[in-house]
Amino acid sequence: MRMKKMKEIRFFKELSLDDIYVLTGRRISQSQLSRIERGISIPSDEEKELIAHALKEPVSKAFPESEEEE
Repeated sequence: MRMKKMKEIRFFKELSLDDIYVLTGRRISQSQLSRIERGISIPSDEEKELIAHALKEPVSKAFPESEEEE
């Protein structure tokens, strides 16, 4: 799974990891968000939903399953 898209969307929308932390209702720590973006941690379905909602994007766009979807 590619996490690059999440980071790309976040930068395009000029959001920091702290912004995403707040927008997820403080349910995903900044360090966990960073690990997800770097591909060190695989997000749960719940985390994907929370992050996509914070980014105001569908889960499939924030977390494409393959490079073709990017």
